[in-house]
Amino acid sequence: MKKVFFAVAMIAVAATAGASEAPLWLRNPAISPDGRTIAFTYRGDIFTVGAGGGQARQITTNPAYDTAPVWSPDGKSIAFASDRDGSMDVFIVPASGGQPVKLTTHSAAETPVAFLTPDTLLFSAAVMPAQADIQFPSSLFPQTYNCLLYTSPSPRDKRQSRIPSSA
Repeated sequence: MKKVFFAVAMIAVAATAGASEAPLWLRNPAISPDGRTIAFTYRGDIFTVGAGGGQARQITTNPAYDTAPVWSPDGKSIAFASDRDGSMDVFIVPASGGQPVKLTTHSAAETPVAFLTPDTLLFSAAVMPAQADIQFPSSLFPQTYNCLLYTSPSPRDKRQSRIPSSA
């Protein structure tokens, strides 16, 4: 009887060991504007996969923690938060992958929320207010800010994109 019980226990352990290989760390899913692709966080990197399933494609590769993907309105870029430089900052990368561009530099934790327009990204940050504005002196009340994705060095120059081009 002990041998049968031991054999059943070993089979149960082997079955659960195989099941633990399933991706259990999928977080922060974001559906692309056209509904065909899903961006998500897995083990601290950003991945994309077709909405119908299939092989996931790694978009970011970094020892830091990348999270909270947000699609641009045209579906060509993904904004995300990363602690690459010590605190959570907002970055943007082509949806096909490539070199991310840092958009924010404040020491507060910043997380992308949504695109207001194709040129403007909204992000939240728990920034301590200035002394003159203090009513509730706490960073527990996050605020929403915006970040322009284009720069204009002078009125005569055309807009220059801060969005990285696809590789």
